[in-house]
Amino acid sequence: MAESGNGVLTPERVFRDYAPRVYNLARRMLGNDADAEDVTQDVLVQVIRKLDTFRGEAAFPTWLHRVTVNAALANRRKRARREEGRVHDPLDAFTDDGHHADHVRPWPRLPEALALDQEQKQLIEQAIAGLPEMYRDVFVLADVEQMPNAEIGELLGLSVPAVKSRLHRARLMMRDALSRYYQERLQ
Repeated sequence: MAESGNGVLTPERVFRDYAPRVYNLARRMLGNDADAEDVTQDVLVQVIRKLDTFRGEAAFPTWLHRVTVNAALANRRKRARREEGRVHDPLDAFTDDGHHADHVRPWPRLPEALALDQEQKQLIEQAIAGLPEMYRDVFVLADVEQMPNAEIGELLGLSVPAVKSRLHRARLMMRDALSRYYQERLQ
């Protein structure tokens, strides 16, 4: 069984210590909670099943990170194939009498006491979610997960110059998306 700094990696420890990290990475890459939950479950089941085969050639978090990225990319490809054949009719969300077919959550009302950092975090998450997938993947892996460009390129099948180019463009898009907020705050 593989060991880490605090001892043996058990399924319980993997779930307790790493599930939030897996979910957050999947959420940022996929842009929605449901897919992130599915990927998290798949990754944790896969990792726990293969835990006894983990050889320790890489650090466990690095291995887990790679498994999560691959699962998120596979989920996105699967979703894209499903979406190809589906025709979306916006009226499907409504009943014959004009009401929403599903339960609609009320708009959240932000209390005045909401801390500025929470608002900023939400804006940043929205800006990340608004990036096109090809730029979002590189941005999340580089600037959120702090992965080196060479490893990102290997994971995504890109050259290092392509990673750098996409990361630069993603950062410009993030700057544009967030600049309106910061300009309003300064005035």
